[in-house]
Amino acid sequence: MKNKGLFVLSFFALMLLALGLRTYHIGQFGLFGDEKQSLLLAVGNTNFGGMTDMLAPPKTFTPEDFWKSRGIKAWLDADARGDVSGNSLVHDMMLKLFAFLFGKEDGVIRSVSVLFNMLTLWLLFYWARKIRPQSRVFPIIILALAVIEPFFVIYSQQARNYTTSIFFTTASNFYFWSAMQAENQQKSTRKKWILWMLTSLAALFSTYLTALVFVGQLIFSLTQRNSWKFWQKHILSGILVIIPFASWMLWGPGQYFLAYQADAAKQYREFLEHSGPIAGWIEPATAGNLYKRTVSILSDQFLWTNDLYVRHGFKIGAICLLLFGVGVISWLKSLSKEVRSFYIFGIIQIAFPVLVLILSAIHAGTTTGFFLRYASFGLPFGIFISVGLAEYAFQQAIWIRIVSSIFLFIQVNYLVQILLPLYSDKVQKYTFAHDRRSNPYIEIAHKIKQQYQVGDTVIYPSKMNNFLNSAHLQVRAADVSDAQLTNVYFEPTDLYVQKIDTLIQDSVLLKKKNGRRLLIFDFKKGKYRY
Repeated sequence: MKNKGLFVLSFFALMLLALGLRTYHIGQFGLFGDEKQSLLLAVGNTNFGGMTDMLAPPKTFTPEDFWKSRGIKAWLDADARGDVSGNSLVHDMMLKLFAFLFGKEDGVIRSVSVLFNMLTLWLLFYWARKIRPQSRVFPIIILALAVIEPFFVIYSQQARNYTTSIFFTTASNFYFWSAMQAENQQKSTRKKWILWMLTSLAALFSTYLTALVFVGQLIFSLTQRNSWKFWQKHILSGILVIIPFASWMLWGPGQYFLAYQADAAKQYREFLEHSGPIAGWIEPATAGNLYKRTVSILSDQFLWTNDLYVRHGFKIGAICLLLFGVGVISWLKSLSKEVRSFYIFGIIQIAFPVLVLILSAIHAGTTTGFFLRYASFGLPFGIFISVGLAEYAFQQAIWIRIVSSIFLFIQVNYLVQILLPLYSDKVQKYTFAHDRRSNPYIEIAHKIKQQYQVGDTVIYPSKMNNFLNSAHLQVRAADVSDAQLTNVYFEPTDLYVQKIDTLIQDSVLLKKKNGRRLLIFDFKKGKYRY
């Protein structure tokens, strides 16, 4: 691609395509469980199911009570309790800002994920340019694959923290790699280490699992011949990052995370013992289940192997993964030591989190924490490795080039096919939510605004669902979540008197002052609670 104009046009065309793929129908389907937690944390300053003391019957409440300030400490505590469900401090602060600036519609809440994924695409393009300053084709191909990466597209349409954490871990890896390169070339590294500290701290407060990335960086450092000066800066910068994070975890709201993890592991084990497994979610950590999850997670990191285990079974998927590994080893041997070190860095950042998740699953006894989203920080490196192997394949004999071309064309077509169910909310990869309608809580709030008159009372149901037998849910007087999720769409000045009736399971009612009850909405035995 010698023409600079074509190069620039290709970049903007791909970024525009990426934006379209990530925003098409983004607000059409209602928020599901973990997204509701995001909404309540970021906009309502509370947890899903929180505020029970204020909302539980026989008390009545108004939107003014719901929106009453409970202080920064209460919000931080709520945020820490929500961090285990795809939320985080950095992500929720951005959600709060977007809601304040643009409103509380589903599309707005999800657009934070779009923003951070678009930033990741730009960063991958920029990194590719840094790796090969003279090449224009390489960064465009890297960007093109990132544009259609199913994980990126699907999670860009979810109000959860995964695209946020991927961006900051990718930025942290970039500045770490840049600092190491500059140190080897005896150039100034001060700015790079400062940016590494900032992005690393943001990553840690995007999700605690990003700590695995920094361990991966340390492992990579140990494989390289770095100067004592490099280690001094690395250690000092690491300490400056660890101090605020450790303080949060040991003395701040992060303490809840550790308690939750222990409680959650116990809940899942007990559920397995009494109710049996739920395929694809709550399963025992047997050798067979760990093998399948490992194959799926590693396969989905690369264009060459993505989704093969779904289409052809896990045995064929595992064989394809092994053949891919052989190809990668052959390719890496052909590279110079300096070039190869970048890809070794990537392999460490892909493999190490997966290894930790395997050990964690064995320790917990279940596979509930063993999904790609918890090891997704290596996905950007998976794109680089996929492109590097493709370049190597196209330098081989003519029959290898032909077979590789056909295979990659088929794989790209399948990746695009994976995206299609997202836009009609059919069964889709990476998520259990499907067949949703528009957000019912926005509809409920709108109907109440239209029909409420002074003297009326809004009555919410209390479904009291606790199928995992969670310890903190056993002591509830009522399930307040429907009331919470409706009040998010009211203003503090609204005067609607509301209460929860524990005898009602699915109906939101408007009790008129003459005693007559009007049906506002029916959740139909939970069908519309996603």
